[in-house]
Amino acid sequence: MLSYRLVTTMEELESYKNTWSDILEREKNDNPFIEFEWVSTWWTTLGVNDNVEIYIVEQNGVAVAFFPFVRYVRFGGIHYFVFLGQGFATYMEVIAEKQWKEPAIEYLLKELSRKYKRFILVLQGLLESKHTSQILEKYAIEYQVPHSIFRTVTPYIDFQSIKIEDFLYKHRKKFKTIQRREKKLKALGQVTFQEVHRERLADMFDLFTRRWQKKIDKSGFTEQQTRRFFERLATEKSNALRVEVDSLQFEGHWIGFTIDICCRDRNFCQAMGHEPDFNIFGPGRLIERENMLKAHASNYRFYDLGSGYEPYKFEWYTHVDFTRKFVMSTKGKRERTLRLMMVLFNRLKGQLTNNHQLVKLKRDRLGELRYFLKSARSKDWFHSFKKGINRIIAVHIFDIYVAENGQGQTTSNFNEVFIQDVMVSRRRANYVSNFHKGYRIFRNSTNDIAYLRHDQIFREEATGFTHELPSNVSYIQDNNHQLSEIVANMQEEGRAVCTSVHWYERKRRRELVQLGFQRVERITIIQVLKKKKVYRQVNNWLKYLQSQGNSIYHL
Repeated sequence: MLSYRLVTTMEELESYKNTWSDILEREKNDNPFIEFEWVSTWWTTLGVNDNVEIYIVEQNGVAVAFFPFVRYVRFGGIHYFVFLGQGFATYMEVIAEKQWKEPAIEYLLKELSRKYKRFILVLQGLLESKHTSQILEKYAIEYQVPHSIFRTVTPYIDFQSIKIEDFLYKHRKKFKTIQRREKKLKALGQVTFQEVHRERLADMFDLFTRRWQKKIDKSGFTEQQTRRFFERLATEKSNALRVEVDSLQFEGHWIGFTIDICCRDRNFCQAMGHEPDFNIFGPGRLIERENMLKAHASNYRFYDLGSGYEPYKFEWYTHVDFTRKFVMSTKGKRERTLRLMMVLFNRLKGQLTNNHQLVKLKRDRLGELRYFLKSARSKDWFHSFKKGINRIIAVHIFDIYVAENGQGQTTSNFNEVFIQDVMVSRRRANYVSNFHKGYRIFRNSTNDIAYLRHDQIFREEATGFTHELPSNVSYIQDNNHQLSEIVANMQEEGRAVCTSVHWYERKRRRELVQLGFQRVERITIIQVLKKKKVYRQVNNWLKYLQSQGNSIYHL
């Protein structure tokens, strides 16, 4: 004979810990969200104010199934049941051995129908591969209970189905792209991927905050109670469940992290984040690659990418499962109406979340707008307005000036700045971008940035116009205060100096002429929407290069 017991306190549930864990051990469970340690930690941190009800189905006094519910009373006496952990548990399940799952589900649903005349059951996170949703669907059809089902794709990598060599070959193009960016970053400093002890979890949350400060984040990952939950979960000692946090560090500074909840053969990627200042080096891709390869090296069979239609998940997956949301109600008009409203809402939500462009608009563009409105100054408003106009129509006219060797009048010492020197600077994002483009940065004696130098490319930043330089010419961007010293300093190296000046900067053009510069070309760029036309007086530039004995074939 089956019977059930209702547990409503964590103290009562503690006495069933061994039974709960033994069932999952025998079933070789790989869902971390139904392990006793996850449930107990959630209940004592995030779920303290929820009406948690654990229904324990027993056979002759022995627990054979656990149903972890939260119950609410809504809309005039309708009892509303959901799995606990909603919003935090990607997957949920009935904790039962295979032979007891169907009898226990059928028994408890009948008991709930007797106890509550009006109720709605909303069970989220049911993996189709675990068959619980099929049992619920069979029950609903057999007893003619109104119900609805929603599905979300759940991609994952099964390392047993593909050799690691074949996996690397299949994604060789993506790995090569990642390696190119990694090589650029390693050329600037030391890059490490390493496991993080739980004492340093605060760095992970700080990085996540920086990552999402210009985006709309609804995960609540950095809220105080959520932080406390993950910090406590990381300290739980369990044979089946463990939390692994890894960081991607550049010169000892965090630029990426991943937090994984691992359960037996499954490595579930809970969250990733990276430093937005280093976006140009692709740290998100880099830590994504390292995390997947680490999961394989740690002998996890499944690398779980989580539910959802994000494009990056479908770049790596080998298989897909589906996560179901099962909604069932009694036959009264109020609960049927409420269920139908939920159906409409979920269908609309599904259509919106499946459209990645809409998701990006809401999460990224509206997030950037919100951040701008909060922090923008008058100067920012002006630049934003100017940028908006230039996206519609813009005319850029600038001249290229070159000073030959031996034109400098005075000498001055400048110190080169390396990326390690600017890691704690508030303008780090600008510096990192410049280093990625190949600039060298120099300070003057007062520690101010004096100029940027590029030895391969002429680059006009406002328009994105670039031009390859001869081997003995360097392009500079200066702060317009020490130009003569900068030119002299570079000419001591035996290099010609190239710079640019806008058509309206008359004072600067006079200064350049006085320092021995000569104009070699005028560039006019006309842009209307996305169409761009470049007009160049190429002959003058070629004549200058020829006069210096340079090869012009590559031009």
